[in-house]
Amino acid sequence: MAFQRKSHLLNDKIYPVEARKHSLKRPMWVISFVVFLTANIIGSIFSIGYLPIVILAPIGALGLVFNALAAKIVLNDPFHRKTLIGTCLIVVGTLFVGLFGVIPEPDHDIDDLIRLYKKPAFIAYFSILEFIIVTTAIATHYFEHIYNILESAVLPPPHIGKLLSRYMDLDDLKTYIGISYGMLAGNISSQSMLFAKSGLELIILTVVFDENQLQYALTWILLVMMVLTAILQLYYLNKGLRLCDTVILIPLSSCTFNVSCLFNGLVYYDQWDRLHWWQLLLVMLGVAITIGGVLMISWRSAPVNDLIQEEITIIVPDDQGPSQHQDEENINIDCKPTEKTRLVTDDQNNRSYT
Repeated sequence: MAFQRKSHLLNDKIYPVEARKHSLKRPMWVISFVVFLTANIIGSIFSIGYLPIVILAPIGALGLVFNALAAKIVLNDPFHRKTLIGTCLIVVGTLFVGLFGVIPEPDHDIDDLIRLYKKPAFIAYFSILEFIIVTTAIATHYFEHIYNILESAVLPPPHIGKLLSRYMDLDDLKTYIGISYGMLAGNISSQSMLFAKSGLELIILTVVFDENQLQYALTWILLVMMVLTAILQLYYLNKGLRLCDTVILIPLSSCTFNVSCLFNGLVYYDQWDRLHWWQLLLVMLGVAITIGGVLMISWRSAPVNDLIQEEITIIVPDDQGPSQHQDEENINIDCKPTEKTRLVTDDQNNRSYT
């Protein structure tokens, strides 16, 4: 994911915005995405099938440590004392959520699953959850559209865009949109896990115990929903990686996934009588610790003079000047752009529209 993020950062340095390449046309992103997808598929099969939760939780927390190290090595993110403390808090919080937020559940046949899906409590919970997810997705897509208009400065920004640019930095808006996409990915991933658990149970009954469950329509619906939600989760995670740092996005997405899995299981499998009050308290404590670690990392201050020198690639069309290439010319300009200078330019453009 660090290399996916790096590919997005390099692409975002290309101006004008229209000259930027799609993710599928960037080799670094394609290779890193294939590696990420392969590792997740293989890791999920072996970890869910063979490892207990007391082993899975530390492995998940260890992944966040490697995420912080990758951000330092691959993305050259600053690694201060606050970053170290914040990463430790994230690891501790994730351990709490992973250890105490999972309740074992026996296998079910098709009749059990139909009964569980028809429960009024689950129907109400699932309807409210889907409404929140769809509403959040629509709002996040809209604010991303506003951000793209403000960044390109080609079209006049709408009224809400002017208000956002007045009270919020463009980089902050970009980070908040990325966080929203990451939390959407975690929530959708928890639903994919629920569909996967139900669908795989039916496949196991069919293959291992010779009880054919593939003759029922619900089995195929579960398998299709598992694939669709998995694809949607990867889509939103990739959008979040384009807009937000991995040290902020990945812990919040992971925390959202674990908490959502907990409540999905409580409602769907009716596990309330198997969850002790102290377990829920420790899970909420883990969520609070994780958010505290993320805030500590995200609020690290960087003076303007300490900003890393960036290279901006400007693509000039043939009709705007001489070119040695057939289609376009890449001019590399070394400078030290700051968010303040870009905001001044955006503000001047906005005034010209008004």
